Amino acid sequence: MTKLTMVSLGAALAVAVSGCASAPAPKYVMMPGPTARPFSAAVIANGIIYLSGQIGLDSTGKLPPGGIGPETKQALENIKAVLALQGASMSDVIHCTVMLADISEWGAMNTVYMTYFPTNPPSRSAFGTQGLALGARTEIECQAVVPAKK
Repeated sequence: MTKLTMVSLGAALAVAVSGCASAPAPKYVMMPGPTARPFSAAVIANGIIYLSGQIGLDSTGKLPPGGIGPETKQALENIKAVLALQGASMSDVIHCTVMLADISEWGAMNTVYMTYFPTNPPSRSAFGTQGLALGARTEIECQAVVPAKK
């Protein structure tokens, strides 16, 4: 790499870093419910809502009976609720990551997941794990754009 290229990269980095200093501070959205968790439900920064992974806990703090289908539905309802608190909806979601306790349940999860994104589905990654918090079958995290003010 030439000296000129190094100086140019350094100058570009300095401009990028200085531009970040004027960005608004991130907004932290606390987890709803009676149980304190060591993470935020979402963090909003630079026009993006970064949602923490949601498992299918219902309002009582329990996983619904019935396995992957009901748990996927509840996890997505939880995501929908966190988005609604920010004036956003599922149509604002741009990416999801789906973690499965058993990758063989991918098809069953997908059947429910598709009903939440009937058109213009977000990009997505999915992978199997060796276990999820509280014995959940799935955990889903998303990123969404902050909707324009109307």
